[in-house]
Amino acid sequence: MKKGAIIGIIIAACAILLAIGGYFIFSKNDLDKAINEFEERDYKDAILLLNRLARTADYESGEKIYYYRCRAINGMALKLEEKFSDELAHIAQEKKKTDDFNETKKEIEEYLADFNKKTGGDLTLVPAMKKSRIVPRGKFYDEFVSRYRGSGLIQDLQFEELQNLGKTDPDRLVSAMINFYKKYPNTDYIASMVKILLDGLQSGSLTSSGNEEVLWDMIIAYVKRYPTSPETNKLYSCTGENVNLRNSPGVGGKLVGKIAKDEILIQLEKSMDTTQVGDVRDYWYRVASLKGPRGWIFGKFLTPIDLSKYKETASGIAWTMDEHFGDWSDSHTPVNWTHIPGGETAGINFTVKGDKKIAELNSSKGTASGLFSRFSASRSFSILSRTRFIGGDAVTIFAFVSPGGPAFYVKLNADNVDVCGRIIPLRTIDWHDYLLESEDGRFAKLSIDGEAVSDKIEPVKSRHFTVRGLYCLYSSKEENSRGEMEYIRVR
Repeated sequence: MKKGAIIGIIIAACAILLAIGGYFIFSKNDLDKAINEFEERDYKDAILLLNRLARTADYESGEKIYYYRCRAINGMALKLEEKFSDELAHIAQEKKKTDDFNETKKEIEEYLADFNKKTGGDLTLVPAMKKSRIVPRGKFYDEFVSRYRGSGLIQDLQFEELQNLGKTDPDRLVSAMINFYKKYPNTDYIASMVKILLDGLQSGSLTSSGNEEVLWDMIIAYVKRYPTSPETNKLYSCTGENVNLRNSPGVGGKLVGKIAKDEILIQLEKSMDTTQVGDVRDYWYRVASLKGPRGWIFGKFLTPIDLSKYKETASGIAWTMDEHFGDWSDSHTPVNWTHIPGGETAGINFTVKGDKKIAELNSSKGTASGLFSRFSASRSFSILSRTRFIGGDAVTIFAFVSPGGPAFYVKLNADNVDVCGRIIPLRTIDWHDYLLESEDGRFAKLSIDGEAVSDKIEPVKSRHFTVRGLYCLYSSKEENSRGEMEYIRVR
């Protein structure tokens, strides 16, 4: 037999043995495929592929694999809660004595058992009063932590574990949030945590009494970062001494507590109509105090919190570039910026709104427009911009090319955000704060209005962004683009 034929037989036999033995050779393409399946919410397929990849991956790739397994099992729990939404309501603890309780419970538990058998997961059914929940027990998370104890990705997974705790044991949620905040005082999840807190106060599922000082520190940290957020607009201070708190709007409501002067209150609800009390006509507000009391207070005794006391500079954030477009060398060019090579300068303008000059992009097909700065930074960077999409095809709000690297970009379309090819649904015609951060230039994380929406984002090669530096309000020749930017900050 010829030597080549013998080698061919040996290779074929090895392939058969590998297939029979269940071995799977790691490849970056398969890892990218698994991550794409995760992003597209195909969590089961993602876990199955990640399980196979974990057998032969190196340490660095393994960190990514085990991380996405944790994210996928959490995502699968949420997806199944959507799938079994009606059934989970039927098997709430308050309906335990109904006829179909046991049958429905058995159906879901069998489904979860089958899923766990195929994926090695640990999804379980958790009884609750109004609606039962589906959560992982933490197997994948424990495996990640034991293998990658010092990983920078642990914060993301710990926050997801905190969210799971809110479903299974809400009584422990406040203390868990406080521990998380103390461990990560500059966390990007600050907006999500404040939202969890305010939602819990709204529903009455959380009690903050005894923890108000640290929770207030957390809220103020959020306010300093996002002073125009909807949550900030719900914060008031009391202007009167020992003001009555009632169980219903109106002076006829039963007294449920007293509010001290300057005490911070969180608005939960507002009366439909104003009421005349003495010589003042105002709304009634249902509020919660971090000290515990909840009830209705007359609007005369409320004033929005004074944000001038909480300047962002107090947070210790130092921006290398802090561009608010206050100065322009001409009507198309902000000071310290140039236009992209060959770009149409008339595509960039500004409009005056109050004491602000808002940079505008208005570019038609056939011409490219955009601003450029030879901003010098390391591979580690943070870029924060407050921007909105007005119309046309798309607006690249910023793109960053690090030394020797491809580009990170954030682009707004009519109903989504494109960050390096990943699509995130969003109403972009509203103003939003977009924050893109990277610790090493290899991966980045995108947060919108303080809430992390996508991570482990890799830069991409682009024919539009090749020169090292910062691009801003960019439109290619193939696009109609209209957008506005209030500021852009870089460090």
